[in-house]
Amino acid sequence: MPLAVVVATLFDSPSEAWREVVGYGVLGGYVKGTMIMLLGTGLLASIFGIGAAWAVTVWEFPGRRFFSLALMFPMAIPTYVAAYAYDFAKYELRDPMMLWVREKFGAGAMMDANIVFNHALAVLVLALVLYPYVYIAARIGFSEISGAYIENSRLLGRSLWRSLFSVGLPLARPAIIGGLLLVLLEVMNEYGAMLHYGIETLTIGIFNQWYDWEDTDSAIRLAGVAMLVVFAIIIAEMVLRGRSRFHAHHGLRRNLAEKPKTLLGAALACGFCSILLFFAFLLPLWELLKLAWHGVEKVQVGELMRPVFGSLSMALLAGLVILAAALFLAYAARLFPGLTMRLLSKMCMLGYALPGAVVVIAMLSATAFISGLVSVDSLTTTLFTATPIGLVMAYAVRFMTPALAPLEAGMTGIRHSMDEASRILGRSSWGSFFRIHLPLLSMPLLGALIVLFVDILKELPLTLVLSPPNVETLATQTFGLMHKEERFAEGSLPALILVLSGCVGVIILHRLIRRSHQA
Repeated sequence: MPLAVVVATLFDSPSEAWREVVGYGVLGGYVKGTMIMLLGTGLLASIFGIGAAWAVTVWEFPGRRFFSLALMFPMAIPTYVAAYAYDFAKYELRDPMMLWVREKFGAGAMMDANIVFNHALAVLVLALVLYPYVYIAARIGFSEISGAYIENSRLLGRSLWRSLFSVGLPLARPAIIGGLLLVLLEVMNEYGAMLHYGIETLTIGIFNQWYDWEDTDSAIRLAGVAMLVVFAIIIAEMVLRGRSRFHAHHGLRRNLAEKPKTLLGAALACGFCSILLFFAFLLPLWELLKLAWHGVEKVQVGELMRPVFGSLSMALLAGLVILAAALFLAYAARLFPGLTMRLLSKMCMLGYALPGAVVVIAMLSATAFISGLVSVDSLTTTLFTATPIGLVMAYAVRFMTPALAPLEAGMTGIRHSMDEASRILGRSSWGSFFRIHLPLLSMPLLGALIVLFVDILKELPLTLVLSPPNVETLATQTFGLMHKEERFAEGSLPALILVLSGCVGVIILHRLIRRSHQA
């Protein structure tokens, strides 16, 4: 329904404000900034993620097992927090560079160089934080490649790095493209880092038109343009992935009978992983620790406990609600395996492909439309101001995919013969669900809850706009203190709590993945 509201608005006659947005090149600037960030971040995140995954998968070097886990930690850092942690680059690198450019080439060149620097820094920061999506997908793809392929490539004279391009990338392409899709969707959803670096994207444009100019029509139309970009990304992913099916020799599932242990290869692999981990995780964490040390005396425990409680309660409440809905959908699709249920379940997963700003616009527009139909003026106030119901609904729209996808995969692993045997023994459908399916889905349920918990903790646009006045989270407090009030020392402590909570979730998720593979 929220999607239908946005699409229906596109067919109405445009307002004068929208004509100005298009005519004066504002829309073109938003699209240009979005495409620059998508292409730059996608390319750099692919280089980081694929390189790290290949090094950890095929090389034997000191600390390989440590890096296999530690390289996932950057995904626990919210992008806007990483942008604040890299603020030193703006003052220690950019300012001297801009002064030199102005002295050599003039003020106009300095303004252009400043724009280029901000875009480059934003691309680097986002790639460092988001590459784990490609890294995890690439590791899964590389682990599925038979060791015979890689060993034959080496016997034919190719080094391991050349084998990456001739064997690894072609065979792991579907998994890598899937991870890259998640990176691009996160870039489309980004708000805090783009605002911090002053980069004009479609998400920034939606908030600008909605709040700064109070232009609802232009904001909804920008949301429609953002939806078109997202769907174009999804179609491109489907085309690139294609109908790829690869045969693997399961008897030789290991990548190599014995991992190479050459000194040069081990040094290069270890050095690459160390440098990547340093800039992607250790350096931002160190900057946050320094700021938190200076600001810990200014933070009152009561002021800090409120957002901690708000974040934990909202993440748990929304996570459990989304899990219950996803479990219901997954089991309904199993009981009624027809086209209608499959279509409904896939439609429920579309929300993850939408930027948070689009979800905000869609939810508020849909609620206003329903209020007009039923003549209830207080519906919007009840859902989005007086209670957190609207925020939980928005979380469900945005994060249904991370819950539903693993549950559907878990359901496919349960044989239908078990359902038939349960019915023969006199169990109803729901009796079979509680006695058979729910216990067997314990691992996917726990994994989905951890992913939901981490994602909801980091989510900024939805929480910033839709949270009731009496609900404050670590994400909104970090953004408010660092961006609006520029109190970086005080804002670093809730940011640090966010990062450490995400790291705990990543560690638990990594152990669950290892346990499932061992099983």
